Amino acid sequence: MMIRPTLFLCALLLTATGAANAQSWPSRPVKIVVPTGPGAATDVMARLMADSVSRGLGQPVVVENQGGASGLVAHQSAARAAPDGYTFMFTNTSGLATNLVTFKSIPYDPVKDFTPVAMVVDFGPQLLSVNANLPVTTVAGLIDHAKANPGKLSYAVDVTAGAAPFAARLLNKRAGLGMVEVPYRSAAQMVGDVATGTVPVLISSMAASNAMVQAGKVRRIALSSTKRFPPLPDLPTLNETVPGVTMDGWFVLVAPRGVPADIVARMNKEVGEFLKGDEIRTRLAGFGLATSGAGTPESTGAFITSEQARWRALAQELDIQPQ
Repeated sequence: MMIRPTLFLCALLLTATGAANAQSWPSRPVKIVVPTGPGAATDVMARLMADSVSRGLGQPVVVENQGGASGLVAHQSAARAAPDGYTFMFTNTSGLATNLVTFKSIPYDPVKDFTPVAMVVDFGPQLLSVNANLPVTTVAGLIDHAKANPGKLSYAVDVTAGAAPFAARLLNKRAGLGMVEVPYRSAAQMVGDVATGTVPVLISSMAASNAMVQAGKVRRIALSSTKRFPPLPDLPTLNETVPGVTMDGWFVLVAPRGVPADIVARMNKEVGEFLKGDEIRTRLAGFGLATSGAGTPESTGAFITSEQARWRALAQELDIQPQ
């Protein structure tokens, strides 16, 4: 088969362009957009990652916080950025999955607008805990107590926290607890009310309740993960008592759709090196999180796709109505 000279020349140009991208990028600072304000766990992780990646790339990597509005503004901003490898986004379950099913419309497309780059955290369970004075120490004990006191138990949940409301409602439904939901938009107020006994049961991230657990005012019962958390091997999972109640939050690095594959591969490599470090694994453990590594852009994309399908199914089961 004869190759036309024009097509052959185009192929050479594309190859040369890709090689040039790999050799010249980055030639200036790289930005990572974060959909939270400074100081949040997402922000802390992003800054640790930025510091490590900047050393590997030989250019500054800066974190730009765009908090509020459930991350909608930040995701829209990142999705519309030029696909030149100088803007990335560190996002999570909310931005790429739960927003799909909790909002009627959002100003970006979680499926089409982003190029997966790297997995960062794939173990981010919710924690079931109770006020220390509640006579409950296990999931089975909570089920018995709830059924012996129908309609009298309530649970606190931060409705802005993405996975937490889903985990709470899934447990409530599948275990037949009949608990009343008390929604919060402030994690501090929520945990404070559980500590004082105003609301007896709490579903939250591990980090949100750590201080009150350490103070002896809140008792951990179980995690929503598929497996036990290595730093707390004696803490069971909900799934051990109520099969199928599993829910892990996650964090990934993505880029605007269309970023050259060689740049994506290089960034994936740098994130992978970062995740091998002891410092980040220790910090993640403090947040109740863990990582299996960066994976590949392809495996990260497959993971995101499967999670989006799973959250759609959960929303249907729980009759979540988009707002």
